[in-house]
Amino acid sequence: MTSRASDFHIEPTPNGYQLRLRVDGMLFTLDSVNVELGEAMVNCMMVMGKLVTYRKDIPQEGRITFNLEASRKLELRLAVMPTVHGLRAVVRMPADLYQPQQISELMLPPSAVDFLEGFAHADNGLLAVTGPAGSGKTTVIYTLLEHMARTQPGVSIVTLEDPIERTLKGVTQIEIKPNGELDYHKALRSMMRQDPQVLFVGEIRDAETASITIQAALTGHRLLCTMHAGTPLAAFTRLLEMKIHRYQITSSVYGLLNQRLVRRTMNGKYSGRMPVAQFVRMNDAIKQALADDVSTTTKLEGAIQNSPGFFSL
Repeated sequence: MTSRASDFHIEPTPNGYQLRLRVDGMLFTLDSVNVELGEAMVNCMMVMGKLVTYRKDIPQEGRITFNLEASRKLELRLAVMPTVHGLRAVVRMPADLYQPQQISELMLPPSAVDFLEGFAHADNGLLAVTGPAGSGKTTVIYTLLEHMARTQPGVSIVTLEDPIERTLKGVTQIEIKPNGELDYHKALRSMMRQDPQVLFVGEIRDAETASITIQAALTGHRLLCTMHAGTPLAAFTRLLEMKIHRYQITSSVYGLLNQRLVRRTMNGKYSGRMPVAQFVRMNDAIKQALADDVSTTTKLEGAIQNSPGFFSL
């Protein structure tokens, strides 16, 4: 079970600390330790992550780096948060230990793999990967970016992320600081002058980010982004609510991939997770539904449901 863990939790309680692992989306308790040992473990992690150990009243984030053989490095993300019972620490396990390296390893149906590979070789357009938190959106994006960097070495690929989950060979990665000088808006505007061909925007959260992203897709770039939308219809609706013009959506969006991660059973027991996905590629029916101001939602929903590759989750 520990080999599939994605996160390690050190959680304070009134009686001590609980050590827990997240495996396949579920938390499992490994052990309980007394307050003194739990506090010492958190403090040790803060030192390794170069955090300010005397500040127990603010959330902090850092990275713990281990040097491995052959000049390899192992990076763990650390997040510390004050609670009523003490500091709570969560370590994110290095994604490259368990993440797929090829699009074919994403466990998506062949038609969805073809859809992603089609975008990888497209001239321009926006691909949005949607779904709730923890649904594997970043995994899909990273795998696709690695595929593009490996198969198209002459292409300039840039990412804007908050935070950077793992380093990608052949990709220029920029970490956005939400409370710092470099936010998505400034980074996007500046990057358009840096001659990128493929650009990944970590998440479209507001109208300004959406507008700049759509404009980039309209001017011959390939754009990837994530959105917290439950369905392809909800993703289109969010873009409309962000004041993106209908003609801009029809001219810029390549397609949408929406997915969830579900636990799978093997021999009557849960073992790992797999994606359940639906994808929609922009087509004439969707363009017509978006162009029609009357009953757009109903017509758009019908056009999406009749698209190849779509099915109800």
